[in-house]
Amino acid sequence: MNKALLSIGTNEDRETNLILCHQMLNDLFEEIHYSETSITTPYGSAYKNDFLNQLAIGYTSKNKEEVTPLLKSIEKQIGRKASDKAKGIVKIDIDLVIWNEEVLKPGEISRDYIADLLPTLES
Repeated sequence: MNKALLSIGTNEDRETNLILCHQMLNDLFEEIHYSETSITTPYGSAYKNDFLNQLAIGYTSKNKEEVTPLLKSIEKQIGRKASDKAKGIVKIDIDLVIWNEEVLKPGEISRDYIADLLPTLES
């Protein structure tokens, strides 16, 4: 079974988009656990609204090459568009941060909200 640490963020219709994201991730992973949520001010000046952030640990028999496009598909189904980024809108962002023991997003792992939320996550 593969273990994935996901970072989830949204700054538009935050609660609704997070609920939709949970429903889709619950279907994708055989088992998944979510951290508490946190509100953070955005990194960079392009984003106007604060972010609702959450971490998840998911377990799957799928491989990384199968999971990555499925995560991008979930983002699109929730309404994420490349053109929204210029407007500072992130309907949902799901980053695969760690796959098993491999850190895929070292820049993400050092963000304060990840350090704050990790202790609230059941693995």
